[in-house]
Amino acid sequence: MYYNDWLTKRTVYTPGRVAIADIATGNRYTYAEMNRRASNLATVLQQKYKVKPGDRVAAVSKNCVEYIDLFYACGKIGAILVPLNFRLPENGLLELIEDCEPKLLAADSEYTNSAKSAIKKGFADTFISFSEGDESISQYVSKPRSGLKVYSAGEEEIAMILYTSGTTGKSKGAMISWRQIHWNSVNTTIGLSLTEEDVSIVNTPFYHTGGWHVLLTPLFHHGGKIVLQPEFDPAESNRLIQEEGVTILFGIPTMLRMMMEEENFDDCDFSSLRFAICGGESCPIPVIETYRDRNVPIRQGYGLTEAGPNCYSLPGDDAIRKKGSVGFPNFHIGVKIVDDQDNEVEQGEVGELLMKGPHAFSGYWKNEKATEETLHDGWMRTGDLFKCDDEGYYYIVGRKKEMYISGGENVYPAQIEKVLYKHDAVAQAAVVGVPDEKWGEAGCAFIVLKENLDTTADELKAYCRNHLAGFQCPKHFRFIDDLPLGHSNKIQKKDLLKLFNEAGE
Repeated sequence: MYYNDWLTKRTVYTPGRVAIADIATGNRYTYAEMNRRASNLATVLQQKYKVKPGDRVAAVSKNCVEYIDLFYACGKIGAILVPLNFRLPENGLLELIEDCEPKLLAADSEYTNSAKSAIKKGFADTFISFSEGDESISQYVSKPRSGLKVYSAGEEEIAMILYTSGTTGKSKGAMISWRQIHWNSVNTTIGLSLTEEDVSIVNTPFYHTGGWHVLLTPLFHHGGKIVLQPEFDPAESNRLIQEEGVTILFGIPTMLRMMMEEENFDDCDFSSLRFAICGGESCPIPVIETYRDRNVPIRQGYGLTEAGPNCYSLPGDDAIRKKGSVGFPNFHIGVKIVDDQDNEVEQGEVGELLMKGPHAFSGYWKNEKATEETLHDGWMRTGDLFKCDDEGYYYIVGRKKEMYISGGENVYPAQIEKVLYKHDAVAQAAVVGVPDEKWGEAGCAFIVLKENLDTTADELKAYCRNHLAGFQCPKHFRFIDDLPLGHSNKIQKKDLLKLFNEAGE
């Protein structure tokens, strides 16, 4: 079935098409070249490093073409790639390495010391560099090898382990099967009408599901082109859209906002773009409208590590009429919205989203308790609060754990943030629930103001009272220079709670 060796198939269908445009080096690689590189590396892993099916190969590096080589090389021999978060401190990296017990640990030069510490502590068997020395991935991929024994993986075998961000506790390793990668690609293809002519920038880090599975693996499935950035650069991203003929732009709302704030945003030609897609959190209406003015509809989407990043898709024609909606579940996905007793809620009511289908993950690595809490009776709990309108369009209301109760009323921060973003002086807004003697909990809104514009807490309170119910209006307002962002550029609300507690009322 070639679940784990798409590159061999690509050499039959599109050997001469460009697969990767590597911005860091200026090099371009065809599908035939990518297959040769992956096969060369797979042979070394199999013969020299004795990596066997099911062995973990952990990796810590910024985005580079050798990282993609490593993923497809692991696939050819049945090994499990474990991308690690390079932004973690050394003790955080060591914790993940100890957890996944890799046969081989690959690291870029910036992270060599952490890798060697892991080897010294016995957390991994062997170290290999991405780019330094003769015995590095960058050297291995370029030298022809023979004797590779390609492994034929079953659809339920694990392709990679992706660790969750750990914002609510210890990181958990989500086991991503070849089945999930395959069906995520199928759902993406149907939802976004992908073809081999599509081009997208990949600049979200490879320790995140977005880096691999929003568009990289679906476009490799189809023979499209990936424009690879080592890290997100907003001004460069604007320029690359024009230079590389990018057809689909992906980013979380923070990234799209940073791009539109660059000086070159208005000057770059975006005519090649069919649309932009965003996920991770609800996209502010002003961002949607700014891209609309450039004739680029933003299609809000929804996904998560455990279910793949492409679970919902909003049709482009509805980007304005249904602003804020994530649209409909993709083709091969079953969903329901339930209350705390797992009863389906009425249309328009808020509840937790549950999903089922072949796109779901296989559980958490060495964590049966967390697996049982998430996968139950064929359904997967998302922890996200949704509602569905009378036309069948779905909306993210917020994280279940972010919801707070004020005076007995459920309050969803995302609903308040949408209102605050419409205020002329507000550039960014984030709301968290904080303890309150009278109401149990109340809202605190953290606000970043637009340059050269001003407002006060009293003015924002009055504004909220005109647009929200009383229990939804934040009691506290804090003006800060920047919202704290995590490893995936998502707003870190736990850090905002810490700021509130440190400052007091």
